[in-house]
Amino acid sequence: MDRLRALRDGATDESLRFAVLAGLATVSLTVALSWEPVADGSTIAGVSLSGAPLLVAALVVGYVYSRRETETSTRRAGIWTGLAGSLATVVLAVANTVATLGTSSTTIATLAVVATPFVLALGVGLTVLVAAVAATVAGWATKRASREYRIRESSDVERSGLEAWWWLPVVVYVVLAPPVFAGFTLEPDGALLLVFVLSMIGLTLLSLPAFLALFVDATAPRDASTWLPNVWLYVGVPLAAYGVVYAGAAVRSYPGPSGPAMVTFLVALWVTVLYYLANRYRYFEPPSTRHRATD
Repeated sequence: MDRLRALRDGATDESLRFAVLAGLATVSLTVALSWEPVADGSTIAGVSLSGAPLLVAALVVGYVYSRRETETSTRRAGIWTGLAGSLATVVLAVANTVATLGTSSTTIATLAVVATPFVLALGVGLTVLVAAVAATVAGWATKRASREYRIRESSDVERSGLEAWWWLPVVVYVVLAPPVFAGFTLEPDGALLLVFVLSMIGLTLLSLPAFLALFVDATAPRDASTWLPNVWLYVGVPLAAYGVVYAGAAVRSYPGPSGPAMVTFLVALWVTVLYYLANRYRYFEPPSTRHRATD
């Protein structure tokens, strides 16, 4: 009863209206991108879900609610965006089950009916979790990138442990990336091919903390008289490079567009990090200096 009451209260909460509408707006697009016919009679109910529309909506919701002066947290707003967007999961799961009933044997049809509630519960739960995490991260990033957070008086500038150790993943990425990139100029075979593949996987995993560290240091509190980096320039270039290449590959019907897009992201991140480190060394000045540099 308490959960039903919470759902009812949330559905009528004016502060959550934008979050709910954002989630509902993704339903038709998610269904369109995820719709696949049942391949054969052996198919059991399941959902092949395209999460891109809901992810974008959750990021927008996190950004909007982090800038609103309301009691609604970005996490709660993200949960309701996920709940509204999970309607697409329900539609796809039910449609898949109905299609399976019409093309499968009695045994497979029975399994499909039995499995559907579990598929729905898992799908809705994952949808809500992803939306809540995405909205929370977007809200955190928005607040951290705000001018009010970044500019402090000299006596108020304190760095957290994460900010103090930001350079470790960045330096490791800068050093290890060139040898891995050099592998593209070769034609590895056998053991070398395995080493190259493992190196690419490792570099891809390393790029995530390096990208986060770049954002963390660029948004760290600074005295008003020191260098104030253009955060969106540094974090936007790698993301934009990924998006442009992915869109171009998708338009050209390239198989696996995320592959070349990820490689482009890795290269763009390496170049961006080098540029950031050069500017950090060039512009970082003692608090006594009254010149403020931006780029």
